[in-house]
Amino acid sequence: MPGFIDWLRTPAGRVPQVSSRLHFTDHLGAWRVRWGIGRTSYLIPPGLYAIGTPDPESPVVVTANYKMSYDLVRNRLAGRDVWLLILETFGINVWCAAGKGSFGTDELVHRIQQGGLEKVVRHRTLLLPILGAPGVAAHEVARQTGFSIRYAALRAEELPEYLDNGMHTTPAMRELTFSVRERLILIPVDLGFSVRALLPIFALLLIAGW
Repeated sequence: MPGFIDWLRTPAGRVPQVSSRLHFTDHLGAWRVRWGIGRTSYLIPPGLYAIGTPDPESPVVVTANYKMSYDLVRNRLAGRDVWLLILETFGINVWCAAGKGSFGTDELVHRIQQGGLEKVVRHRTLLLPILGAPGVAAHEVARQTGFSIRYAALRAEELPEYLDNGMHTTPAMRELTFSVRERLILIPVDLGFSVRALLPIFALLLIAGW
């Protein structure tokens, strides 16, 4: 289990306590995935995790089990005591999983109930990424579990500001950007797909030239 430190005992049973620190293997894995290597298997087990030593009043942050999403969120929550509820999205990021339905109402309800979250925390609020909104019917989650949903921010890097600002979402946190830096990050992915798509053509040309 990536980042595992110890087990934290709760009224619902033991919860894995994970580190917010990323190691070389985490950075290497992210680099490989950006080049399209092992993309479909880059995931972690879904369920409830603990960052720091959260108590019944600590916030509950929800994200996907795509390991890059998990790593970004836990790293940004360094020095905090937070519960992290991971949904089974089959290694797909929040935005894409919400569109496909795996980051959705049924899965969220299932993880809340399976993890006994109502026994772990006294409050009834879940913090979800804004990009997960298309897949989740907040009223249905509330009806089935008693937990209400608040959409925090678009990006994991904004979580600390959101929490420090009394869980208030600013206009900047709702703004979807595609900066030069964000475009550059996607270049290896595009190149990897392009090379794989062209390989059969190169093979045919080589055979023909032989």
